[in-house]
Amino acid sequence: MQLKKALLGVSALLSAAIWAPQAQAIPAFARQVGMPCSACHYQHFPVLNSFGRAFKEGGFTMVGAEQKIEGDGLSIPATLNLAFVTNLQYTKTNGTPTNLNQWTKDSNNGQFSMTQYSLFMGGRVGHGIGFEGEVGLNGGAGLASVKMPFAQDWGSFKTLEVPFTTDGLGPQQGFEILSDGASVVHLFNQEDLNATSAQAYVGTATSAHGLALVAANDYGFVNFTKFGLDSIIGNGGDPTVAGQGAGSPTADYLRAAWLGNIGDFDAGIGFQSWSGHSAAAGANDGYGNVLTGVYATKATAIDAQMMGDLGSMPLTLIASYANAPASTATDINAYNSGADSRKSFNIAAELGVLPKTTVQLGLRNAKSGISNGVSTNASDNAVMLGATYSIALNVRAEFTYSKYSGDLYSSDPANNALPATGDQFTAVNLWMGF
Repeated sequence: MQLKKALLGVSALLSAAIWAPQAQAIPAFARQVGMPCSACHYQHFPVLNSFGRAFKEGGFTMVGAEQKIEGDGLSIPATLNLAFVTNLQYTKTNGTPTNLNQWTKDSNNGQFSMTQYSLFMGGRVGHGIGFEGEVGLNGGAGLASVKMPFAQDWGSFKTLEVPFTTDGLGPQQGFEILSDGASVVHLFNQEDLNATSAQAYVGTATSAHGLALVAANDYGFVNFTKFGLDSIIGNGGDPTVAGQGAGSPTADYLRAAWLGNIGDFDAGIGFQSWSGHSAAAGANDGYGNVLTGVYATKATAIDAQMMGDLGSMPLTLIASYANAPASTATDINAYNSGADSRKSFNIAAELGVLPKTTVQLGLRNAKSGISNGVSTNASDNAVMLGATYSIALNVRAEFTYSKYSGDLYSSDPANNALPATGDQFTAVNLWMGF
């Protein structure tokens, strides 16, 4: 029975983390600065280049060709910047198909869906004040994420205060400018986040709210955030159960990163720490238990990226390692409800082989934190292969295939059970924003 709960937890984690819609580039910002999406993104959205990072450091306040309405204490764009983002997707897993009824089937049968249709808003509120927000339109309108940076320029460096709330990007949503997995929002492959980001694998991309305090310059940044959990993902919990604001901002998130050049490559190296405790209500720990109370927020990570040209071909390299300690009977870790340490090492690369085409590779070597009868801390490895074709700067076709392996996918002789979604995942996507 315990094995069955554990495997159901893994299946839920795959469903929540792999297929959860993620915020991508916002065409509203292209309207604001009067530049194409490629001005802020390397190779393609959503990976940020140095100009895109500077735009975020400025609190989304830079205005280019767009006119402003200005007066005493007022400086806003003449037009409110909006964008509509949608993603058409076909997904297929290789577990045993289940015919739920004659009209609906699960992912093992293959599913075609519109996984995201969202209204994005973003831009300048005033001198040094900006905002970014998403209203999800799936199943009725609802607030998905919003933040409002207050930025101050001190000559060679900037400071920001960023209140935020998010339904699934974690306290990293307050401020992050690297694209190496520290925040899943800027990963070059959005369809199998767990194959390319160790931070995503250990479950730090939760619903959360709080206040980020940031200091940044051309050589890096430091971000200290007080945050509260809204629900627990853990090893496969449902992030939609609890409402916004379920917990007070009592947990701590610390992020420090260096930016610079390694040879001809634009590089970054960072460290992350999640600590403290937070209240959360109506949460599901992924094992069939609905939990309320106070939870630990314990995890650490290191990450790195390099972006530059390999000959005439643009290349992105990323790497990350994350560790979420085990829970105890008296102290449940929001990022790992298992009895063993949950950890992952990920490396990934994207190479532009043609002007509009890239190929992608992701590798994961991980320990799940789960005892499944085969191993006390079952290994959970992955190989991800992907490709993209940019039909236009704001329209992209994507293909992703992932193969999983390790003790987590080995049968327990006593139960003969495997993850319900099998050990392979395929996705074909058409993303567009305007």
